[in-house]
Amino acid sequence: MKNSRKHLRAHIANFVSVFLVFALGFVAALPESVQAQPHDTLLAAVDAVRAPGPNFGFEIDVTVPDGNKFSMNVLVKDQSKSLVRYVKPVTAEGRALLFVERNMWVYVPGTQRSLRISPQQQVLGGLASADIARVVFSLDYTLDKVIVQPDGRRLLTLTGVEGAASYARIDLLIEGKTPNPLSAVFYSASERKVKTAYFEAYSEVLGRQRPTVFRVVNHIDGDRETLMRYSNFVLKTTPDGWFQPAQLKRLQ
Repeated sequence: MKNSRKHLRAHIANFVSVFLVFALGFVAALPESVQAQPHDTLLAAVDAVRAPGPNFGFEIDVTVPDGNKFSMNVLVKDQSKSLVRYVKPVTAEGRALLFVERNMWVYVPGTQRSLRISPQQQVLGGLASADIARVVFSLDYTLDKVIVQPDGRRLLTLTGVEGAASYARIDLLIEGKTPNPLSAVFYSASERKVKTAYFEAYSEVLGRQRPTVFRVVNHIDGDRETLMRYSNFVLKTTPDGWFQPAQLKRLQ
């Protein structure tokens, strides 16, 4: 049993990869202007840029630092749930990851049940699973300060909610007259800069401009990069039963 569990965790480390930055906590789109918005409204507006609504699906292609590539289908339900199913490569096909509120499970074909893992667990690229599965700032972080830069862009200082966030602080840079995110710098509790993420390739997606590429530079691992490309967004409502740990095996 001990060796089996160790083997399963090895699978998790290899396949719970960077897949889902947009996947959870999505809210309906808010007005483009961020002038004179309260902090909570501004942070919600930033989250809304990355998602078309509370219920939708999309596809993602991920290239990790060692050059390996993964393809996944993602379903989002009621803002706070997501289901990720691996499509490629063949060796990863059938694996699934479920995130409900702040709880996460992984399923690997051939095992008897889904295994619960910590949202703070480190995965490929040196990223915590919670940050990958849901960098949804308004659920796990509070906006403490907004600084207007000389060029008009805004620097938002976010503080992590204890027990929920994987990083102590995020410095989030957004555009001046819109809530479009440009980059985010993530810090540990010791104020160490852990990673920098860039929101790129803005395109028209379901009614507004949204980033379709997310590039992450891992400063703990020699500034190696992970690249995520998002496509085929569609509004859809997925049955509630799909978001149950016991169902992951049956969804294959």
